[in-house]
Formats: sequence, C-alpha cells, structure tokens
Amino acid sequence: MIDKTQWTLSHDSGWRTGILTTNMSECMNGVLKGARRLPIVAIVQITFHRSVRYFLERTTRCHRMLNANQEWTDFAFRIFEARQAEAVHHIVQKFDYNQQSASVLTLSLTGQGSHTYVVKLKHKTCSCGKWGTHGIPCSHAIQVSRHFGVNASNFIPQYYSIRAYRKTYQGRFEPLYGEEYWDPVDIELVHNPAVRVRRGPGRYVSTRIPNEMDRPQARARQQYQSRQVRINVITL
Repeated sequence: MIDKTQWTLSHDSGWRTGILTTNMSECMNGVLKGARRLPIVAIVQITFHRSVRYFLERTTRCHRMLNANQEWTDFAFRIFEARQAEAVHHIVQKFDYNQQSASVLTLSLTGQGSHTYVVKLKHKTCSCGKWGTHGIPCSHAIQVSRHFGVNASNFIPQYYSIRAYRKTYQGRFEPLYGEEYWDPVDIELVHNPAVRVRRGPGRYVSTRIPNEMDRPQARARQQYQSRQVRINVITL
C-alpha cells in the first residue's frame, strides 16, 4: 500500500499546498496537447515553441504584477482578499496568548449551519483544513490574527510571492537558426521496411494507454454517433 503522505493532501504535512499527484503532469499535457502522433521533428518544434510561449506569457504577467506593486501572485491575492471579506462575519474567542489559539464561530445568514473551528496561529493550523491545503490563511485564521494584532498576510508562504514567481520563469530561450545553418551530423538513416508493412483487414487497435485527454474525444464521438442515429431515424 502506498504511504498516505505521498498521495493525500491531509497527510502531506502541507508540502503539496493544493497540488494533487497528477496536477503537475496534467500541466505538461496542457502545454503539449496536440503534439501526439506527429513526426519527431514536429513534436520537437511544437514542444519548443509552446514552452517559449508559456514562459513569455508568464514573464509578461510577472512584469504587470510588479508594475502594480503586488507582493503576491494573482492566485494568492484573490484567495486572500476573498477570505478577508468573509472573515468579518466570524466571532472569535481567544484562549491562549502564547500559542495564539482561539475558537471561531461562523454564522450563516439563515442562522443554520453554524460551525466552530479551532485556530492555532503559532502552529499555522485551523481545523477547517483550508489553511493547510493551499498554505494561505483561511478566513478563520485571518479573523483570529486581527484579534491578536497579527498581520495575517505574513503567514502567506514566500513561494506565492512575486519574487519567487519571477525566479521560476527567469530562464531564457534563444531563437533557433534555420536548418541551413545547422552543423552537419555523421548519421546515416537506414530505412526499415517493416515499418511500411501493410496492415491486415479490420480496425487498428492502439496499444497506447488512454489518459485523461482521451475522454473528451470519446464523449465527442459518442455524441456525434447518437446525433447521426437520431437524424437517420427522423429522415426515415
């Protein structure tokens, strides 16, 4: 059995901060989507040019945030601002000044569904679990910080800062020269006749393992086939 710290957010000690196991690989799939089953040269070109565009867009976004004197990225800023607005409706009861612990009562507009949460600022924890999921203080922690005279934005991790964002995308890509400028290579390409062997009758069955990107395509084919069936029935 795989240890829970390797695949769950609740047992990872706050290292993933909202990133699930497959999220990072899906980010790469999003950049390289459409590059499958193409010639090797085309795959390399698409990978290179999309990576360049990916870095350029985020570098431009970084400059925009720097010009706006933002301290945190848009992602962290939006979450923190929304939780600040939500925090004003919470009721706080302080318990310990050394540990900066308190209980927080949340009230709904209808008077139903109220909950009580435990916040410990020294340990950077809240029983709601949201603080540990993304690393950004939840609304309960923000309200407790106000009562203890602490700036809640100090609890936002540095990896959400504009400085860290800029370092992530500070790498540079150099433009590629045309093929006529490439150095000659001492490689001989040998034709393999087996590659051109004609397939037998019947539908080709792929041995590639389907992934998340194939599901929308399968649904689209099913929807198209069902529409064709309805059209044929109507015309009959």
